[in-house]
Amino acid sequence: MGCTKKEKLSQANETVKMLFSAIKADDQESMIKYYPNISLFDSYYKSDSISINSNEFINDSLISVKVLNQFTNGFGKKSDNDIILYLLPDSLNQYIEISDSKGLTDHKENELYSFAMKIGCIDSSDTTDIQLLKKFSEAYILSLQYRLELLLDFTKNVRVVSWDWETGYGGSASGKGIVRNNTSFRIPDVQYVIKYMDRSGSVITTDDGYVSYDNLYPNESKAFTFYTSYVGNAYKASISLSFDEDMIKDYVLNSKEYEGNEFQMYLDSLKIK
Repeated sequence: MGCTKKEKLSQANETVKMLFSAIKADDQESMIKYYPNISLFDSYYKSDSISINSNEFINDSLISVKVLNQFTNGFGKKSDNDIILYLLPDSLNQYIEISDSKGLTDHKENELYSFAMKIGCIDSSDTTDIQLLKKFSEAYILSLQYRLELLLDFTKNVRVVSWDWETGYGGSASGKGIVRNNTSFRIPDVQYVIKYMDRSGSVITTDDGYVSYDNLYPNESKAFTFYTSYVGNAYKASISLSFDEDMIKDYVLNSKEYEGNEFQMYLDSLKIK
């Protein structure tokens, strides 16, 4: 004979209690046992105690359990959080595992949250923790595309327009050059990378440094000098520029202006492809 709805609700309550007991004890293994997807969270609310406010069937199989979570941190600050846990039955019709939640983690701590909101990746239908995490994954893919596009723009349009070098005392080398920014961006910390090679083209050594620690503004050119302490019997050299990856990432996630339809345009482009 199968369990009654009342018994299923009671079992769901016990599973939720076990999860928060594991959170309180910082028992990672048990936390994952009762809520496998919690391993996907960047963080989750700590817990001292919970009180179950209500539980109900959302449909024939899905149960929601609403709790008030209470926690006091090491500085004595108390916090209360309303959290909802969702449970679906397993193959034996047992409610022993949580499938989703709402409010167990603060998604605003995720570095992709603001970006996902600005590009229209998150909308009013995305309310549960797992739904939001899925959207963060999709936003991450688009952010990588934007970062690559920006890096390609920098690589193509920020150029060493002239440079030269000469060997010096004790196998050293020195030189100077000019870099021009033909993009519409203000770019900080532009770096140069020099490869010194022998007659056959084999690399003897490399050296790097900053063109400038200041910003390189749109349509601005800057001169720089360099010194390499030892280049051996270098016969020729090549120079390239590199750009700070964290700067590019920060621009895409936090500084760039978006209209709010970028994610939909991205989805539409996938359909066309």
